[in-house]
Amino acid sequence: MKWFLLSYVIAALAPFIVVPLISRGKAKAPVPDFISCEGTRATILATGQEAFDARMNLISNAVHSLDVGAFVFADDSTGSEIAAALLSAADRGVHVRILLDGLSGRNALAFSNMGYALADHENIEIRLYNPPNLLKPWSLNVRYHEKYIIVDERILVLGGRNLSDDFLTPEGHPRYNYDMDVLVFSETPGENGVAAALTLYFNTIWREESKPAYLHVPFYRRDAVQELKTRYRQQHINFCTLRPDVVGARSWESQTHPIQSYALMVNPIQTTATSPEVWDSLSALMRSANERVWIQTPYLVLDSRMWRDLEELSHLPVENRVLTNSRAGGNNLIASSDMLLRRRSLLRTGVEISTFQGDASMHTKTMLIDRDISVFGSFNFDMRSAYIDTEVMLMIQSEGVNRQLEAHMQELHAQSLPMDPSAAVGDDAVPARALPFWKGLAIYLLAPLIFLVHFLV
Repeated sequence: MKWFLLSYVIAALAPFIVVPLISRGKAKAPVPDFISCEGTRATILATGQEAFDARMNLISNAVHSLDVGAFVFADDSTGSEIAAALLSAADRGVHVRILLDGLSGRNALAFSNMGYALADHENIEIRLYNPPNLLKPWSLNVRYHEKYIIVDERILVLGGRNLSDDFLTPEGHPRYNYDMDVLVFSETPGENGVAAALTLYFNTIWREESKPAYLHVPFYRRDAVQELKTRYRQQHINFCTLRPDVVGARSWESQTHPIQSYALMVNPIQTTATSPEVWDSLSALMRSANERVWIQTPYLVLDSRMWRDLEELSHLPVENRVLTNSRAGGNNLIASSDMLLRRRSLLRTGVEISTFQGDASMHTKTMLIDRDISVFGSFNFDMRSAYIDTEVMLMIQSEGVNRQLEAHMQELHAQSLPMDPSAAVGDDAVPARALPFWKGLAIYLLAPLIFLVHFLV
């Protein structure tokens, strides 16, 4: 039995050890081609409340289609409001497709009737990306990590936020996380539009690597599911009554900035280890900078190739800046342990690295290049995002959006401290966030063991 378990673990982990080694010698990728998109505009959604309100508005005003991609769709206060809005849209005749991760997404609904209540509607389909298959142990680690919603193939919201109270609540909520979304809309639908391009990608995953879920309501759940559908319908009526400002038709033009062009970056769609397509594109984009490269990422968990690419940034004649979580603020103990273990290596890259000391954890995945390029999406600066999970990053060429993102980054940077103690400032330094004793102990105890599995963090 023990040899079987050992062989199973090796089969599950080995592919993700080998791929990073093979990829080390690959030639550097070029900067992705930007696609012109006249008549397209965008704005950032910097707070959880803004992000929630935007999603509710788009769902409530959808006419033909709603495509929802989510790593986690939780059955909590926020999730139930979104589910109620989706059910209402389906009642209006909108075709709703929901794609969830086959492990984390399904686990979030394991003890819930929400999936059945939605999929029981004739206009709603739910599929799971790569649901667990014990006969394919190597596939257990490959996850769907994307977060976006596409409305009528014309307007979208994309970023790092899951559909849960952790990300779509007002600032100050006990479960609040700092994060970032971008809203993009085209005045007229078109094949070269951002929403159309993301829809094509969504369609590929929907067809090739996902399986239908919640198709049949178990007999012992039928009454509860019907009651939940009735409650959702009344819940959305109540929401519309209380928040007419959110669900009413909205003109986004006055709140957005024109976009000149865009590029969509995605990882290969396969349920095994992949080549680091998104990372290579981001690295090429960093190398193309003339003035500045600012990065926000929850984690820095890198292999040798990624270390080298980040170190190259410090040799460029540009302002480089990386903001990541402090050990006190981060909510991923394993990532914090890995960063503790490799802190000196991070400092040796020569990149200016700061740690966020705010009251909540930072889940943001954004990048600012020069004065006109902004990048948004789901990609963490870690090996899992580079080599394992599906990821989407959207590059936007727009001076207006760039200024918006710059102001937000400056706001968070003002609440940070340099990772390098020798770079600390004087009396006006930001107070370091206190590290709880038990959290600190767990990080220190985990650190010596993390090197064995840091490619899965």
